[in-house]
Amino acid sequence: MRLALSLVLGWAKTQRELPDNPAEGVRLPREVGGRKITRTELEPEQTRAFVDYMEEPYATLVLFEGMLGRRIEEAVGLQPDDLDEKNVLHIRRIVYNGRIEVLEKEQTLPLDAVAHAELIQRIRVLGAGHKWVFHSRNDTPLNPGNSRRRHLHPAAQAFGVKIGGWHDFRHTLTRAMRRAGVHPVVISGTPGHKKVELAPEVYDRTSGRAPS
Repeated sequence: MRLALSLVLGWAKTQRELPDNPAEGVRLPREVGGRKITRTELEPEQTRAFVDYMEEPYATLVLFEGMLGRRIEEAVGLQPDDLDEKNVLHIRRIVYNGRIEVLEKEQTLPLDAVAHAELIQRIRVLGAGHKWVFHSRNDTPLNPGNSRRRHLHPAAQAFGVKIGGWHDFRHTLTRAMRRAGVHPVVISGTPGHKKVELAPEVYDRTSGRAPS
């Protein structure tokens, strides 16, 4: 809801209908009613189990989320040329509720040729000859909700892991980086938080840990 409102107000700002986007930086209360989502912190071998179990392009989507922790809307908005010849990933757009939204300011994320070797290869193979890296059979961007229900949740059930959704991989990465003593600026930049203080505020909360 907040993202949708921010996109609408951001559009109004670009059309000069508003002097600024009042939704930027506004945080909604944690308890607003409705379904409560419990985030699970996964063990590395559990994330790997998803990658090995799932078919493409969902396996690589899990690897992408687990290694980079980007928002799922950014992941499904990737096109092949967003990963350049120097292995720099350019985040240029998101796909939200089936709509493609070009970001006002693109973000760049250099990938390490060794640490990210498998991910780099998978992205290039998946994107070859297609408009989108994470594409459906019709060569349209994957629908995160459908992918979660039809592929992610069944995979989790198959080997007894309780998982809320794609955000669990982002949640897991951020908490692991904090425990490892990674500088907050680096943590903020990796998953794409707009504010440095957002990561410790959100991810210090108690979370469940998936069973082995």
